[in-house]
Amino acid sequence: MKPFRRRALSLAICLALLLGAAVPALAADDPEGPPPMLQGILYNIEDFALRVIANIWASLIPAKMPRSYVQSPDFYPGMERFIDVPEGARKWSLGYAKRSLIPEGYFDKNGDYIGGNDVYMGGGLELTERKNPVKLLDDQAVRVTALSDGSGRGIVVLASIDGYALTSTDVRAIRFFLRDYAQEKNIVSINIGVLHQHSCIDTLGMNGPLPLALLVNPLANLTGGLIAPISGKNSAFMANLHCVTAEAIMEAVEGMKRGELYYAAVDAEQYINDKRPPEVIDPLLHRFRFKPDDGSRETWLVNYAAHCVGIGAGTREVTGDYPYYIEQEISKKANFQMIQGAQLAISVHNGMFAQEGDTHGIQRVERYGRNLGKMLVGIKKEVKVDPILNIRHKEFRVPIDNPLHLLLFRYGMIKAEGVRRYPVGPAMDLITEAGYMEMGKNLAMMFAPGEMDPPLAFGGGLTAEEAWTGKEFVFTPMQDLVRGNRKLLVFGIMNDHSGYYLLPNDIHNFVLFGNEEINTAGTKGSELLLEAFGGLLDSLG
Repeated sequence: MKPFRRRALSLAICLALLLGAAVPALAADDPEGPPPMLQGILYNIEDFALRVIANIWASLIPAKMPRSYVQSPDFYPGMERFIDVPEGARKWSLGYAKRSLIPEGYFDKNGDYIGGNDVYMGGGLELTERKNPVKLLDDQAVRVTALSDGSGRGIVVLASIDGYALTSTDVRAIRFFLRDYAQEKNIVSINIGVLHQHSCIDTLGMNGPLPLALLVNPLANLTGGLIAPISGKNSAFMANLHCVTAEAIMEAVEGMKRGELYYAAVDAEQYINDKRPPEVIDPLLHRFRFKPDDGSRETWLVNYAAHCVGIGAGTREVTGDYPYYIEQEISKKANFQMIQGAQLAISVHNGMFAQEGDTHGIQRVERYGRNLGKMLVGIKKEVKVDPILNIRHKEFRVPIDNPLHLLLFRYGMIKAEGVRRYPVGPAMDLITEAGYMEMGKNLAMMFAPGEMDPPLAFGGGLTAEEAWTGKEFVFTPMQDLVRGNRKLLVFGIMNDHSGYYLLPNDIHNFVLFGNEEINTAGTKGSELLLEAFGGLLDSLG
């Protein structure tokens, strides 16, 4: 797209936003590398103008926002003490549970939607509403693993939800249900991750009717909730999600059994496509295999980094995407749970599985998922993981400077833990959290509260000549910060979706409405995430 047309369209989109229409999340086609000097100056001027307009508009929207933050009891700091050798029982214990998140009466036996309440599909900002799914292709579920190393320092819960995203508000609502139970069972860490399917009922809130929200939500803010705010999230659906997820966590904890844990990985690079420079990826399909001592069913915990968007971002059909079909392939052997990795702009190469005569994109999604499942089943070489489980979490703030996100939060379309930055004005900070976990002597996990650019974890950023800002960003990759010689895995979109975490020197102007930029809540997010992760490691002594 020519620069003039791009700028004109961006201004039109901003005007539409201020009138209450939605903004489309388009695939970025921005020029790579910094723009010519004059063009860059024009972009910056227009970008600044859009931010001023958005801030003025946001100031006119009544919104109740706390001026100070008190740490919630539903934040779990993790373990006070880390160990380097097994202690206590010196034995892994693991429990697993899976529950459907689709309430009864939503779909008939043919998969057609018959629910009485309006629900919206997640997957991205669109100009047109995607109200009510038209078909249930498979399922939208939650899967949970509960882990302990036998040391007596506590249980760690890992939950994975089929959905587009959850903010900290919903994560803490789930934890709220479990307050007494967690204390009783010595659960020291409850983690709620999302697989980021673009083909599920909206769990974030940004896909509702924005024009109506423009009229209703300021009144809802003024009346303290007497008027229900407009959002893409259906309150009944979300209440069910909170309850079912909490129940699944309790089921997993109650079903914990002793056994051995093994780790292995297989190269899946040919099935992954990174659409954004510098094209750094984790090419591995990771598998943790738990084998119970009593010979009962195994559990496989999988970590893989690639968007679940096989049938498109604008669909009205519900599917768990390729993870569902990984599960179908391995279900005869084991329970399955997947945790999304660092998959900022990483998509799947499922086009390679298209065949002549296909009538629906789900057919190639199924082949893609089943192929990954076969790769997992075919793993021969694995290593035993010593019963050492360490975990710690840290809260940090991200100032919101994306005008779109600021307006969505002020409208009440998206709700998250936040605090007013100044006594007056619309400026706000998101309260989010990062985590660090160790399993055995050779593996570590970084918990990212959103969609993270892989170079932040693994290194390989852009040079000044390659980056949009024309500047160098010097940082220490997370892999180089972990204790010992542990290999780092990323557990992404975990405990929050506070946006994209981009390389700071390659954040393009909002005026260019790139897909990644539009989903970045704050341009300082990555620097603050690195700082929080470093602080976690420093706190270990």
